[in-house]
Parts: sequence; C-alpha cells; structure tokens
Amino acid sequence: MRALLSTAVLGLAIVVSPRLAEAAAYTGWGDTGWVYASKRDCCDGAIAIARDYSAQACINTGGTPRLDFGAQRGTCRSEWMQPGDGSVLYRCYGEASVWCR
Repeated sequence: MRALLSTAVLGLAIVVSPRLAEAAAYTGWGDTGWVYASKRDCCDGAIAIARDYSAQACINTGGTPRLDFGAQRGTCRSEWMQPGDGSVLYRCYGEASVWCR
C-alpha cells in the first residue's frame, strides 16, 4: 500500500510540475483618463483596465488567463481636479495581475 501511495504521489508530481512551471503572472496597468466619477469608481475602472491588459498579455504569449482564480488586485493612484463649474474630475492609474497558464 505504501509503495502504491508513493508511486501515486510521484506520478502526480510529474504531471503537475510542468504545469506549475508554465504558469506566470502578467502585470497590467490601466489609466482611466479624466472622468466624472467617484474616486472609488475611478480606481475600480483603472484596475479593471489593468486586469484586461494583463489577460491580453497572457493571450499574446499563447497562454490562457485564469480570471476566475489568482487575479490579484494591485494598487491604485489617483489625481483630481476641479473645473470652473465646481464638479470634480478624477484620473486613476491602476495595477492588476492575472495568472496565466
């Protein structure tokens, strides 16, 4: 029984190892431009753009993006300005990584 278990574990390691070696994370960056939105919505938009760019980088290398697993939300940096009408405009820069296999 012990030999069978050892063989099964070794077989699983051989099957899984190449897949783990091929996996990579591609970081993407997003820029919303100036938008009439809340700071939160602006950052969410910038990170969504970054996630899309990250997934596209994975596809461009022949991989398959794992959007359901392993997507990492990165940082968001924002700027704001107030035009003469008193409204607030935000511009956000986001970062995200999507796992690729």
